[in-house]
Amino acid sequence: MRIVIQLNIKNIPQQYRMVLLAFVKEMIRKGDEVVYEELYGGEKKPKALTYSMYMKNFKLENGMYEMDGATFIFSTSDATIGVAFINGITSTKTFKHKGNVFNIQSISLANEANIQSSEVKFKILNALLIENSEGKPLLIEDHDFEKELNYIINQKFQYLYGRNLHSNIQIIDSQLKKIVVQETNRHADGRNLYYTGQKGTFTLRGHVEDLKLIYKDGIGLRSSSGWGTLEYVNERRRVHE
Repeated sequence: MRIVIQLNIKNIPQQYRMVLLAFVKEMIRKGDEVVYEELYGGEKKPKALTYSMYMKNFKLENGMYEMDGATFIFSTSDATIGVAFINGITSTKTFKHKGNVFNIQSISLANEANIQSSEVKFKILNALLIENSEGKPLLIEDHDFEKELNYIINQKFQYLYGRNLHSNIQIIDSQLKKIVVQETNRHADGRNLYYTGQKGTFTLRGHVEDLKLIYKDGIGLRSSSGWGTLEYVNERRRVHE
């Protein structure tokens, strides 16, 4: 399920990911408190959801992004989560969080790609975050990048879907560039945090059912916190070929 929301929003802090997380959590809470508690109550755990925001005509000035509105994309493979989010968003006209104001203009269900191929090209809508066990960021050119990517995906699959990948994910083509994202969170005590990720497009080879879940629920670390959201571009090879 992929939901597209048009937002009337004029500005947002450069460190905006916590604002988006608060938005998602509040919409799910309003839509279904039981689902909210299952997702966000207790210890941190993987979640079958991902999201991204596209700013229109934006510019960065004095630590604030100024823009002419934004498009917010929410994606999940779990219909229960999707319905909770929709119920929350349809009952909301304005969301406010620490001085940030989102006015909801429109809500629509997007047509999801029906993946039928073992090779699919995706665009990363926000950024892909991969780190090794020591917390060191890895880029596509690093020797262990694909190994760590598969480890992260398998950990998520085991928790959410009760299984490993049917086959390892291979990156057979990529046009990725390094970006450094400045963030903060409630554990940072006001300090700036810096994450090294990548943006661009890549083609993944793997089992069709695995690729479908990666497309719907995101890829990499923090994929349920505004990272690793994918947009389908095209397919290279049909399963029956």
